[in-house]
Amino acid sequence: MNDVTATPPRRGRFHYTRFIVCAARDRLQETSGVITELRLLKEAGNLTRDEYQRTEALFEWFNEHLPCPPFSSSNWPRDAISWFKPAAQEHVEKMEEIIAILAAYDLSCRTLHTQDPGFIHYEDDFQVVASSPHF
Repeated sequence: MNDVTATPPRRGRFHYTRFIVCAARDRLQETSGVITELRLLKEAGNLTRDEYQRTEALFEWFNEHLPCPPFSSSNWPRDAISWFKPAAQEHVEKMEEIIAILAAYDLSCRTLHTQDPGFIHYEDDFQVVASSPHF
């Protein structure tokens, strides 16, 4: 059984966190991550000047403080996704800033917590990339 919740984790019970954009009825496999959604808004030219500048600053921060998993050079399944580890507190705080920008565009965001993100393909100090039929 895969232990997943969209509510705040109970201390010590969940190890991994993921932020997604979805409609209320979306299946977890049909959702996308908040960084992807913000990138799409930026590329479409939909952000205000202030939002654009904040987005650039957030993307720069993530590029400097979060290793980039080798998605393009790997043989991972297409459904492999990233999850934050407990050590990524500062990263999670930055994700909340991204969620605030997305909320201005009526994009519904959820936070997922799990002990078992699936088969782990990659791991660093702050994240894992895993695939699972449950996500």
